[in-house]
Amino acid sequence: MPVVPGKQPVTSPPALAPAPPVIDELARACVRYVQEAMGMQLDYEPETLPLLDHYLASRRRDLASRPDLASLIARAAGAYFGEVVRRRVQTFWHVPTDDPSSWELRAEPVYLSFNPVAVAHDVMSHGDEEGPTSRLELDDEDRDLVEARLAELPAATENEFYSLCTWLEVIDIAVDAAKARMMRDGLGDVVFKPGDYDE
Repeated sequence: MPVVPGKQPVTSPPALAPAPPVIDELARACVRYVQEAMGMQLDYEPETLPLLDHYLASRRRDLASRPDLASLIARAAGAYFGEVVRRRVQTFWHVPTDDPSSWELRAEPVYLSFNPVAVAHDVMSHGDEEGPTSRLELDDEDRDLVEARLAELPAATENEFYSLCTWLEVIDIAVDAAKARMMRDGLGDVVFKPGDYDE
């Protein structure tokens, strides 16, 4: 590729590895659910998360009386949300069993993991229902840094707090804070692999 003086060559981002089949199937189901209910197409871009948040909020009352349906929609929305994150941050799925409470999305540039299904479950129920735990797993050195950055943000309303959009913002802040700390400590080139999370 010819290089124009003063310009950097344009390179393509690395190809995204396929999602595990169960995640791909559930994410596609989420796209169908939203299309059928709202007549709009999810496209795995962050800009479509408000649409998914709206869909989940519109289903909240129905789901309270249908725990089986709530569980299915949480799995589908979690898989979709995880795939949105995976296109934004270098991460990989950890799906060791059929039990969604064991599923995680794990970051490569920093030590960070979370359960996207648990996040979707909390967004749907506003934290009122029992289910998998939605929290970010971080290196101990990074937890205080991330909490301090989050404390600088304006207070969120309940609807903002229980939102996939807010979760994405929190993930972005956590990744930035952790990476800045790693670079400060001379660890900027470290990449986390599956074995680093299993220890």
